[in-house]
Amino acid sequence: LKDSPMRVAHMRLNTRSYRPNIELVRDPVQYGLVEEVAQSQTPLKLLTAKLNESEAKLRNLEANKKALEEDIAVKTNSLNIDQSQCLRLRKTLVWRRHEINF
Repeated sequence: LKDSPMRVAHMRLNTRSYRPNIELVRDPVQYGLVEEVAQSQTPLKLLTAKLNESEAKLRNLEANKKALEEDIAVKTNSLNIDQSQCLRLRKTLVWRRHEINF
């Protein structure tokens, strides 16, 4: 099982920090390990930002879906009322055509 590159870079940097008989000196290898850790964190930060953006869009879409479903329910209820109550009343009315002659 392979470790992730970020974990490997962290382990190398940590191991290097606790070497015996080490002076507090930063050499090119130390700078390289620090840069490797920083580079391995950049894609993770970008992916996390994309994930957060996608989740926000999903929440927005779900809210829009809920609003549309509520609107459809209201309109369906209105149609049912129109068909069950108003249609019966309209059938009983006699419509006369009024012609206007000029």
